[in-house]
Amino acid sequence: MWPQEQSGYLVAGEYQHASASEFICLDKRPKLREGGSLNHDGKTFYLAEAVCGSLPCPPYVEGRELTVSVN
Repeated sequence: MWPQEQSGYLVAGEYQHASASEFICLDKRPKLREGGSLNHDGKTFYLAEAVCGSLPCPPYVEGRELTVSVN
């Protein structure tokens, strides 16, 4: 059995935003960087949710967040 290296959630940018985006794995315990309270309008990530038809339901559940495990 392989050791689990990382686990988290599948995220991507908002589909209506003009910038390009791809799905990535966001660690379930991300390391935060200290900063100020200024908003620089950086990249915002949104959780990917299951949609039945695109994915087989079951085992996926409509509207649930998709998790990722990297071994």
